Amino acid sequence: MTAHTPDAAQIDASGDHSRNGPIVADVQPEPPRASKWLISVFTITMFTGSFALLTPTLFAVAYKVQLVDPQGKETTLGVIFGISAAINLVTGPLFGVLSDRTRLRWGRRRPWITAGIVICVGSGLLMALATTTTLIGVGWIMYSMGVGCALGAMNPVLAETIPSSQRGTVGALVGVAGQLAGVTGTLAGGMLTGHLLLLFLLPVCVFAALFALYAFTIPDRPAQATTDRQALSEVLRQLVFDPREHRDFALVWLGRFLMQVGLTFLSTYQLYFLLDRLGLVPEEAGRQLAFVGGLGILVTTSFAIVGGVLSDRLKRRKVFIYLATALSATGLIILAFADGIPLFATAVVFILAAAGLFGSVDLALASDVIPDAAESGRWMGIYYVANTTSSAIAPIFAPVILLIGGGKNYTALFLVGAVVALGASLAARHIRAVR
Repeated sequence: MTAHTPDAAQIDASGDHSRNGPIVADVQPEPPRASKWLISVFTITMFTGSFALLTPTLFAVAYKVQLVDPQGKETTLGVIFGISAAINLVTGPLFGVLSDRTRLRWGRRRPWITAGIVICVGSGLLMALATTTTLIGVGWIMYSMGVGCALGAMNPVLAETIPSSQRGTVGALVGVAGQLAGVTGTLAGGMLTGHLLLLFLLPVCVFAALFALYAFTIPDRPAQATTDRQALSEVLRQLVFDPREHRDFALVWLGRFLMQVGLTFLSTYQLYFLLDRLGLVPEEAGRQLAFVGGLGILVTTSFAIVGGVLSDRLKRRKVFIYLATALSATGLIILAFADGIPLFATAVVFILAAAGLFGSVDLALASDVIPDAAESGRWMGIYYVANTTSSAIAPIFAPVILLIGGGKNYTALFLVGAVVALGASLAARHIRAVR
């Protein structure tokens, strides 16, 4: 996916391009160049938010489920993640829309981030103490809603405070931060298996601590008084858009969804892959996941930052999306036939490189083609629904795929993931507003 002509960011932000939707009169000016301090604080805070999300997603919930239901863990985990993701299809972007219209003196984003952190603390405690899979499921639904509330209010910051000329670079930094958060989360998970309270509460406490710095650093003003108050039904209607009117935005959404389906197969079942196919115990699996993730940090950082910077300088996005999907498919194919840690590590390095490159460039691309920058919370919320939708659908189909041939068919699971991830290239190919 490619970047824009010099004034295309404002054109896309307003929805005023003839091939991608109707003209919208309220054109928002480009924000001024962001300072290094603002970028640093935003990146660090996004890291801690990702840490709070990924520690339970990649390790803690799967570990807790196998403690309570060792025989049916694959199906139970899929149901828990699928139901919570389905609920967040609505609640995630809803928080973004509501934050667009919040008029509190403290700002329109900060109150929702605070509320999300509070929800995560309570639900994390519930999961740590749960003795049934039902309670784990309820806790995870609440926890994921809390993270969605917090990140749904933080995501629009990129479009609101970062000019288009810096979005690829900042998107790369955020992408690297997300990968580091995943490695940190799996390492913390492997070290805290004997301390369930810390396993579930430490990540969100770190997020809360760094949010204090964010709250006093990132500009945040109330929504304008001219912003109309709307009924909840009207707010919910804003979560739906016509893909024919905003074709490019729809294609960006579709590409992210397809890429994330392939990656979700790995992130959801990587712990069970190490336990069932490679015969590791949970503590050792946690250490290996962290070790392998650590190997991928350099390549992830390189691909994310270099890809983001080059996409800004070359004013091109698509070529980087093509490369990312090819790397992802290669890694998933290697993983499908891995029978030891060396091949597993090789596959994950490919996939981490793909995730870093895709995450940085695709985030910049989404910010470029937002139909209306005045409602960036709404549109970025819809954009991140692609993640939630993939997280809802992938765990539903994964147990079915795993049952092929008698069960635990990880070869079939990851081959299907590779094919789906390649679909993101086809979606990118048809985007018109960028190259």
